[in-house]
Amino acid sequence: MAAGSGVVPLPLGAGLCTVKVEEDSPGNQESSGSGDWQNPETSRKQFRQLRYQEVAGPEEALSRLWELCRRWLRPELLSKEQIMELLVLEQFLTILPQELQAYVRDHSPESGEEAAALARTLQRALDRASPQAWKHEL
Repeated sequence: MAAGSGVVPLPLGAGLCTVKVEEDSPGNQESSGSGDWQNPETSRKQFRQLRYQEVAGPEEALSRLWELCRRWLRPELLSKEQIMELLVLEQFLTILPQELQAYVRDHSPESGEEAAALARTLQRALDRASPQAWKHEL
């Protein structure tokens, strides 16, 4: 992506297609006006939940995904390492067993290490409470 230009080259074929990503003012947002559009977690959820049928075509779908990804991962503010941390944390939460996932998400960990520690704490508590029942669920 060209730094600061707002033009995002797409990795398609010969690279002939570009998408101009424009900053929206708070008044143009689809949210309730509460500032949710600036929340990275809100953008992450919108990014993951966007459906092709919700947009007017492939170009709009791709443009919307770029916009939501930028708002979620904030490459202008975060380092590559921080962006990777967000991606790995999200995937870690996704692969956890449902019982662990709900507990860990409720505690809003800010890192993978914090999420793993929360999961380990709950897993140990569950193992002590009912070792046989829990092991069958994993």
